[in-house]
Amino acid sequence: MEPRTTIDDDEVGSTPGTGRPTGREGVRKAVLRAARAQVAARGPRVPLRDIAEAAGVNLGLIHRHVGRKEDLLSEVLDDGLRHGTAQIDGLDDAGRALRTMLLGATARPDYSRLLLWLALDPEAVPPTGISPSSRPANAVRHMRNPPPAGEEHLALALTVVYAWPVLRSEILDVLGVPADRREAIDHRVADLLADLVTREPGQ
Repeated sequence: MEPRTTIDDDEVGSTPGTGRPTGREGVRKAVLRAARAQVAARGPRVPLRDIAEAAGVNLGLIHRHVGRKEDLLSEVLDDGLRHGTAQIDGLDDAGRALRTMLLGATARPDYSRLLLWLALDPEAVPPTGISPSSRPANAVRHMRNPPPAGEEHLALALTVVYAWPVLRSEILDVLGVPADRREAIDHRVADLLADLVTREPGQ
């Protein structure tokens, strides 16, 4: 079985003077990147033709090198989940893992938007090929050094991880936080989250 293309691999090869991707891998990378951006912004019902246009490829090349729209969406979602899992691979500290997840999601908010679309419009999104048992949230749930304090702590922390990257700009705008302080706020929120998820009930 051939390995899947990773969306954030190195530069996409392109035809000189046109900027259009060339070769199977170049086309696949461009299409997957465009799909991630388009679906994150507009939802999973975005027309395949619009994704092709954003990628700079002919619609037929998507069918040839990726498959149907359902195949494309599945690859984009799987890539996001693989990225999240890789971020916390090897960690056994629930607080550190949640902190890492939040800062990673804030740096790449498209994946959080994709997951929210999955919740908002599940009929338009194919099932992911990644088992629920191997998803990042489940990995954190089984960490032991220290473990999450309780299911309610973890549920609240995961809500912040998935929602903060999507709502961050609007929230910080309302609060009047200047641009040069926003990264520091991200780190402080991540610290609070790490503390919350490992804090004993009643503390």
